[in-house]
Amino acid sequence: MAYGLHITNTSGDLLVSSDIKSYHYVGSPTYTGVQSSYNNYSGSRIYRYTFTDSQTPLIFIKPADTSKFYAVLTHFKSGNNWTYDVIGSGTSNQPPTLYAFSALSGSNSSGGYGLLVQDSSGNRTFDSRDKPLAIVDIVSAIPPEHAPDGGITSTSNVDPGWHDCYINDYRSAMEWDFNSDDTHNDYSYSNSGHNSNYMFAAPSIAQAAYRRNAYHYHCDGCSNWIQADQHHTFTGNLGVFYRQAYKLTSSQVQAGWCSVKEFWWGNAVKTSWAPWNSECDGSGSFGIPFSQKSINRVSNSVIIADATNYV
Repeated sequence: MAYGLHITNTSGDLLVSSDIKSYHYVGSPTYTGVQSSYNNYSGSRIYRYTFTDSQTPLIFIKPADTSKFYAVLTHFKSGNNWTYDVIGSGTSNQPPTLYAFSALSGSNSSGGYGLLVQDSSGNRTFDSRDKPLAIVDIVSAIPPEHAPDGGITSTSNVDPGWHDCYINDYRSAMEWDFNSDDTHNDYSYSNSGHNSNYMFAAPSIAQAAYRRNAYHYHCDGCSNWIQADQHHTFTGNLGVFYRQAYKLTSSQVQAGWCSVKEFWWGNAVKTSWAPWNSECDGSGSFGIPFSQKSINRVSNSVIIADATNYV
């Protein structure tokens, strides 16, 4: 352009421009409840929020508990109505507070004095009277490759022994440290003004799934012709599905994982030529779509800001 306004800081970062629209605070999405809960291992909650905006808001999360991981899991839109699902780690309900920021609309504000910047068409790109987004820092973060605190699981079968139809006893023998509290990569940020109102914006993109497989077989009587043959077979699978999330401490962004759902299935069969046979099943609530890996694992920008200016 032949003329306009560009304001940068001492590092050369663009703060205000007549060519690029800045984001401004437009409200806090309404919390409507818990969509789903998972209470095994590190656990998680999926919290739902709604918001109305004609544009696409940028959502910040102010953690309810700074020891928990959070992230925007998904969002969808109907007309001007937005719905957001936010994942949080833990086995208790601790919904965070959300803050929404959008580009300005219209040519002027109803406010008083301040700085108003417009583009060549007269549309506002920045207005100090309408609570512009002030960014504290931006860090690039990626979670560890493997989500479980116990590390990657083996795809080889483990032998859980024979426990008749006591299916949960097989599960105990198949357990792994599927928690994800201590698995994270840590990144420092500029925190000279840190307070309890610090918030961040970051999506949950990466997914991971890990499982344990089990198999047992033995035969009573197969080597003894005076005893009826009894064949004992067990097969089972135990696994956990994870989503990427972040923890914002007073000095670090921690990129880690939330356990979301599990898959547990076990089948024990005992047969004999007598003739008699028995079969007992343990069914799971979720089928893991893939296992022993993470997908969509890339560096994401985590934007940090201070909600004090918008409370």
